Amino acid sequence: MALVLFLAFQLLAGPATVEDQQGQRDCAALRSAVLELVGDLSKDMLFASRDMNRSGWLDANVVHAAFKDVQIAVMHFDYAYEVVPKTRDACRALSFQFGIDVGTYIERVMATGTRPETAMQGLIVQ
Repeated sequence: MALVLFLAFQLLAGPATVEDQQGQRDCAALRSAVLELVGDLSKDMLFASRDMNRSGWLDANVVHAAFKDVQIAVMHFDYAYEVVPKTRDACRALSFQFGIDVGTYIERVMATGTRPETAMQGLIVQ
């Protein structure tokens, strides 16, 4: 559901140039949206490992390791965001790929109860 809303938000932004201030604001909005999405998905994953007063259905050790993987991916995303040209197209591509990769990773952890063997290797944004 969150992924669908994220994709719809990305489609609303049109093309812009580097000089365009609106493009820079849209870039910041895309960054905020993708980080909020990843935060929500991570929170859902953490809650799946514990149901407040009883054990959850996911192994807490697996979830905490996956959560650390996501935190590292977020740091890589922030680094890539700083060096990407602040145009809508560049930010859209970066945030879209990051949101899809991290969302897929978290969904895989939640579906299988294990961390994928490749961990976050594919999520390190260049």
